[in-house]
Amino acid sequence: MVISRTTAALAAVFALALPAPAPAAAAPPADGRVGTPVRTEPLAQELRLAGAGTSLLLWYRSTGHDGRPAVVSGTLAVPSGRPPAGGWPVVSFGHGFGGIADACAPSHTGPSPWERAVQETLLAAGYAVAVTDYEGLGTPGDSPGIDGRSEAYNVIDIVRAARRVAPVGRDWASVGYSMGGHAALFAAALTSSYAPSLRHRGTIAMAPVTQWGLWTKDPAFYDPALPVNHTVPYNGRTMPLTTPGFRAADWFTPKGLELVDLAGRACIGDMVAAVAGLTNGDVLKDPAGANAVFARSLADDEIPVSRYPRPVYVVHGTDDVVPIALSRLTAGQLLGAGTDVTFVPVEGADHITLLPAIATRVREWTDRLFRRR
Repeated sequence: MVISRTTAALAAVFALALPAPAPAAAAPPADGRVGTPVRTEPLAQELRLAGAGTSLLLWYRSTGHDGRPAVVSGTLAVPSGRPPAGGWPVVSFGHGFGGIADACAPSHTGPSPWERAVQETLLAAGYAVAVTDYEGLGTPGDSPGIDGRSEAYNVIDIVRAARRVAPVGRDWASVGYSMGGHAALFAAALTSSYAPSLRHRGTIAMAPVTQWGLWTKDPAFYDPALPVNHTVPYNGRTMPLTTPGFRAADWFTPKGLELVDLAGRACIGDMVAAVAGLTNGDVLKDPAGANAVFARSLADDEIPVSRYPRPVYVVHGTDDVVPIALSRLTAGQLLGAGTDVTFVPVEGADHITLLPAIATRVREWTDRLFRRR
């Protein structure tokens, strides 16, 4: 379903009550080193996508959250068989949030079963699939967690790296899920200035996390009596890196600080178990005040609302993890800015079952972006 102009207008009016979305920042100057492979090795057999020819674990140069050079890890799966003239087209896949420890990186764990469903469908259709771990996962250094620019640079630079180690072409699409949907959209906004030598064909964002300012107004994030969200300890761990002056001890209770420490080691499943039965008041000294600080920090990471040069698909299930209304609003804002947007709601699909349900459609949309069908 294509969003109507009326929907876009209503979204624009509603958005007036929110902080202005972050504009697309000027990309840091490329010095020729970004996208350069640092190290490659065959990917462990149990982590490979079914049907892949070459499967690599690679470390490559990119740009970090602070605009400085960073080494990032990721994986590349290339279809079996003979590549087409010009090389295999590439899908750079942004994965969903799984934690910030090295052990949580997809290059260590493999993709989740639901992400694997989409990746293997794309691979079988003749697309090379590159998956960045994001800055600080799988490589030395700390992860900034949610950081739109870093995510975008990492998603883009793995395509450059792939071109140096495998027969892949310049044509690529950004596809992402949840936090990776945020990354894919941010990459779409920055790629023209950051990587003009690549040919970006478009974006597919599946249940993307957007509209931080609106989402964090939900009482679930600040009512002291309500269950604490499992992502909160990760905020306490990453914000000292990204937000000058932030100290976790100022906002987290002793129990909360234990969870902040755990966030440096625990992947998301273990964190969900660790916060079970705890409330916002158990973890945060002043839940409302802390949530306001979190929201201000995240405001700079809202996807740029501008005219994206290539088409965008936003698809979302009716799940209770990331509200579909936020994606509807984001798509409406992008349409109002002149972007070619298609918004697709998927009734009955939750945050996990969405991906297997739409894997075939994602392949069809990707074919349209590349005009292969």
